[in-house]
Amino acid sequence: MKKRILSIMLASALAFTMAAPGYAAGTGDSADRLAAVTRKVKDTLALDTEGYQNFSGQLTEGELAPTWRLSWSGEDGSLEITASESGSILSCYRYSSEDDRDSTPLHLPTGDQAKAKEAASAFLKRVLGSGETVDLDAAASSENSLRQTRYYFRGTILLNGCPSPLRFSLTVRASDYTVAQFHRDSLETGYIGTVPAASFHTKQAAAESLLRDTLSLRLEYVLEEGSSTAVLRYLPNPIDSFYVDDAAGKLVNLTKLYEELGRDGKNEAGIDKDLKLNAPTADAETGGGLTQAEQLGAEKLKGTLGKEALDQRARAVSQLGLGSYGLASASYQEQKMDGASVIVARLTYAKRSEDETLRRWVTLDAKTGALMSVQSSGHWDGSEVKKVDEAAARKTAEEFLSAQQKDRFSLCAAYTAGSGQENGRYGVWGFQYARKANGYFFPADQFTVGIDAVDGSVCSYSQSWTQNVKFDSPDGVISEGKALSAYFSTFQVTKGYVAVPQKLDLSDPEYAPLAEMGYCALNSLKLGWQLTAPEKSAAGIDAKTGQPVFQPAVEPHSVRYDDLAGSPAKNAAEALADYGIGYAGGRFRPSQKLTQLDLAALLASTQGVLVDPDHLADGDADQVYRAVYGMGALQRDERKDSQPLSRMDVIRILLDAGGYRPAAQLQGIYRTDFSDQDQIPDAMLGYAALAQAIGVVQGDSAGRLNPSQAATRGDAAVMLLAFMQRS
Repeated sequence: MKKRILSIMLASALAFTMAAPGYAAGTGDSADRLAAVTRKVKDTLALDTEGYQNFSGQLTEGELAPTWRLSWSGEDGSLEITASESGSILSCYRYSSEDDRDSTPLHLPTGDQAKAKEAASAFLKRVLGSGETVDLDAAASSENSLRQTRYYFRGTILLNGCPSPLRFSLTVRASDYTVAQFHRDSLETGYIGTVPAASFHTKQAAAESLLRDTLSLRLEYVLEEGSSTAVLRYLPNPIDSFYVDDAAGKLVNLTKLYEELGRDGKNEAGIDKDLKLNAPTADAETGGGLTQAEQLGAEKLKGTLGKEALDQRARAVSQLGLGSYGLASASYQEQKMDGASVIVARLTYAKRSEDETLRRWVTLDAKTGALMSVQSSGHWDGSEVKKVDEAAARKTAEEFLSAQQKDRFSLCAAYTAGSGQENGRYGVWGFQYARKANGYFFPADQFTVGIDAVDGSVCSYSQSWTQNVKFDSPDGVISEGKALSAYFSTFQVTKGYVAVPQKLDLSDPEYAPLAEMGYCALNSLKLGWQLTAPEKSAAGIDAKTGQPVFQPAVEPHSVRYDDLAGSPAKNAAEALADYGIGYAGGRFRPSQKLTQLDLAALLASTQGVLVDPDHLADGDADQVYRAVYGMGALQRDERKDSQPLSRMDVIRILLDAGGYRPAAQLQGIYRTDFSDQDQIPDAMLGYAALAQAIGVVQGDSAGRLNPSQAATRGDAAVMLLAFMQRS
């Protein structure tokens, strides 16, 4: 029980609670209580539940406040709502048998973000309490999705206009703008005490000064992707969570506060015991989940050592402590290292220890037998007395590295940046050594070693190393103070409500139920000031320019062009690109004559297959055509990658992809308004008529379709957009 309680207490701010703790379970008959809550919920949401045939209510008498789960169901769907005893809506999930069905092929979403926002706003006005508001503009998801059937809103609930730790999520169906899902953090079941009035006393300048001092930077070499020269950058050190208490005007370390309360509880069950031993997943013993047919061909395995020889090489490394382990299995795999393919062998060792099986995975170069990495599994709970102290463990680690990687290890020094846990806390001593150049660390090149504190063996080992890297000169580096000022300027210091653990007076009768369950603290809300990182946070400060360095933005779609200026197809190509439809590579080439492969690639992008048809990698074209076959746009015997397409060809392929083939192939019933209808082949007249009817094509200034005219990529974009916008 204590383990459960403390893990709840130490988990996160949302696991604590704001209501009178001695709430006392609701009085009266449960049926009466259910009826009362149901009426409140129906009134709040103006629910019409006549269409449901079944209803049930489930009561949870929580530690701090009761909640009800109300469930309606019927032939056409279901509705589930969680509410407090007072009728406050905490969650709502609505399901319909017609939910999210969109079987129309090749169609742009028809929903309207503005209407979805209106629906979300109307719903929130009903369910939010007094003093609670949200910023829907900030909470709205901005990503366009070709298969978008819902609109998503996620954000913070403002209390008295100020940020708070309370979060909400809300989903609106695009088909009818109904709120399908809603969830919010609860004051009643989440926090103790009252919500203080939003009256702040500490000046922002004072809070900024205190919070600035919590930041620190380290100067290290980093290597940007695609570069061969590492440059110096000031990087942020990991820090605890802080806030400035507004009433006291003092800095409070929330991380230490939680830790102290954990020690008071005399239980550490809630602490994350991730040892970072790089333990593989459960299928590691089967060669990473690959079948024999999926593993390497015999040709690539030529020259590799056998299982017995590899076992001997591994056992020869005495520090691995394999004497008491038995070899369970060996698997061979191909890995990319420094741009080259290497065959590696993973040996799995195991031994029984009381009621558990301990495993150790040793990876070797399959041809040379050189040790590459070690991982281990085990409880590592510190239940056994440490027999190896830290100094002895470090000596073992360094002797091991000197034997395995003498030349590279000689370029390294002990590296501690980013190590968060107390070393040896869980029965493993961990050590990191990173490469140094010009007196500064380059942590991309490093070795990590874990030493079992009980038997002194190497229980984990990993390495990373960069070939042929150059190091920029440290001349002209700015001071740490200037870098810190630049880094601090990327944050905002915001005032608002902060979740702060409050130690309970367990002698108070009101807290008796909580004391019985082992709670020693619960969260309360306090006014405070915190550092808020922008959505695009700085990765560090350039050590020479003093400018913040931001991680590249992750674009929801990678379709962007730089060659559409002046093209009649510009609007169409860019509209499609907003949904990820188009070509990779940054160039559309709108006036280029269209080939079958070009059109196939354009259609395949609607299925998530994005390629540059002018620069195809091995297998790209096959992947494109597989997608197009699946859409019904082409048959396998119709594939002709380089075949030029006419405007009529484009129309036919688009309509086939949209499922119009059976109707288009009917004979003797179609006519068009095109002035050159006599130039349309009889077999294609149905396609032309349907395309004109649904707005895919229009006649030129003379009313001509020009069916045999060579199509361009721009023509394909214009017709595809019109087809996907059809009503």
